[in-house]
Amino acid sequence: MSFLAKTPVKLSLLSACVFLATATCPAFADDATLPLGATQGSTLHTQQIAPDAGPSPYQLKLQYTGEAWDNAAGGLHTGTMYMQNVDAQMMVNTDKAFGWTGGKVFLEGFYNSSRSADTQYVTSVQDPSVIDTSGATMFRLYQAYYDQNFASTGTDLLLGIYDIETEFGNTKPMNLFFNGAYAWTTTLDQSGPNAPSNYPNTSLAFRAHQQINKDWSVQGVVADGESDSVKHPGVNAVEFQRKYGALLIGEVDYEPTKHTKIMAGYWGYTGKFNKQDGMGQIYGSNGGYIGGATRLYELEGRRGLDGFANIGLADSTTNENTKSLNSGLTFTGPFVERPTDKVGLAVGLVGNGSDYRNAQAANGVIVHKYETNFEATYRAPINSWLTVQPDVQYWINPGYDPALKNDLIVGIHFEIGHLFNL
Repeated sequence: MSFLAKTPVKLSLLSACVFLATATCPAFADDATLPLGATQGSTLHTQQIAPDAGPSPYQLKLQYTGEAWDNAAGGLHTGTMYMQNVDAQMMVNTDKAFGWTGGKVFLEGFYNSSRSADTQYVTSVQDPSVIDTSGATMFRLYQAYYDQNFASTGTDLLLGIYDIETEFGNTKPMNLFFNGAYAWTTTLDQSGPNAPSNYPNTSLAFRAHQQINKDWSVQGVVADGESDSVKHPGVNAVEFQRKYGALLIGEVDYEPTKHTKIMAGYWGYTGKFNKQDGMGQIYGSNGGYIGGATRLYELEGRRGLDGFANIGLADSTTNENTKSLNSGLTFTGPFVERPTDKVGLAVGLVGNGSDYRNAQAANGVIVHKYETNFEATYRAPINSWLTVQPDVQYWINPGYDPALKNDLIVGIHFEIGHLFNL
């Protein structure tokens, strides 16, 4: 890539300004006027500000998310813990603010506590929580981009610090679940020197989306190959170095109805990677995914049963995880008197490659080939500002580690939030 340089360029980004109002203002939950969106990864249960979400050109959303977990059996050790996240989003509608049609400026920052259900209790490949930062306290800018939509041509362009997972490799029914297996595909999620640009580590990116007709669209993204800094996970950084290169993703989507989506994507890194067999380094790492979702059973209003399934693959030369599958069912409105509640059951499977297993065996370490996760959850919007969601997860062969017993974790997730028109 012509924009790659051998000398690193670091851009320090300040996030404190995003949180000035969080000490005194509540956040938001399932606001009926807003679409169920994706931010902090496709599965974090917060909703991104829509360009026409209200009368004001300036909008601020604040949300507090809390999760209490009990690792009841297996994993590293049993015990209880509590994680918390404060998220702030600021959106400027340029049409309403300046008469600049189709534009949006979006800023988002968060604080997350250092407790980790994954690294401190479960130690799985498919991590149990969407807000988990693997034991690192973070207070940072998470997204900062400009998005321009050209309605007459069906083209949408975005530039800035951006979570790729919010628009690539996901379908709406997946958003109900907490485990990382159901965010996009684990093979992509665990790729790269510091994972791809998604929560909690994001990078500079350019994304183009083209609507071909009412059913078909294509989109692509070019992002910094290293999301933030491997050495300093709490610091926002953009690293322009040849050894990190760029991440490129292309995706084709077919959406004939509001409940049906079929997608296929291919991704690749241009940077330098250690070979899984320990025999030096090479440039390049790649993989792909295919999947979709559809409505299986329709009831009145928004009620109905949806299903999804996704398959991910990655090359075994540079990736530990080379194959993944996630599939599940979600039912919206299980009770007539509660049409917005959702209940779901999903299974996620991830497998490692032969190069990784052979290298482990050469060091006297035997690992399982697969890790399997099961998740059952129920999401209940209590009122306009509070949503509660109990969750149960079970792993077979967590972390591929034969020394770890199968794991059972039970949790309660809640969100408190609000949207402010400024």
